[in-house]
Amino acid sequence: MTHTPDGGALIYAAGHTVERVPVLGGPSQVLARREPPPGASLTLRFSVDGTGEHLLYAHGWRAHRIPLGGGAVTSVPITVSERPGEGDSPNVAW
Repeated sequence: MTHTPDGGALIYAAGHTVERVPVLGGPSQVLARREPPPGASLTLRFSVDGTGEHLLYAHGWRAHRIPLGGGAVTSVPITVSERPGEGDSPNVAW
């Protein structure tokens, strides 16, 4: 979860949907809906970065960053010496 630069709204990921809700109340607005990448579990969840401009998720022991306004996905490997639940992707958050 993050807030807009003016502090007037919160931006958060709810499953595969990114929403914006005014701090003073009112209906939420859908900013983006992302489908899980091919081969990903349907339980995959996105996290919003602190700027509210990108999503982060992990799949296949890689961390991925997606611009909400569209554009290329950036990814980096997650390197650790031990991988509990070897077949599962790790959980990540900003």
